[in-house]
Amino acid sequence: MLVRAWQAWDGARTPGGDPVLLQRIALVEALVGVLALVAAGIALLSVRRRRRTHTLRLDDLDRR
Repeated sequence: MLVRAWQAWDGARTPGGDPVLLQRIALVEALVGVLALVAAGIALLSVRRRRRTHTLRLDDLDRR
């Protein structure tokens, strides 16, 4: 996506074409590319191994 954004940005700077449309396409492609990278980073963080935590704690109960 980021490569496509760069290509659209280069196309906007060359003569012959609609530069405003190509700049907007480049912006949208770049935003989608950044969103994809963030999603991949979050997915990698969720897959990593974590130390097991016990959610049930019985040591703070009153002893009868």
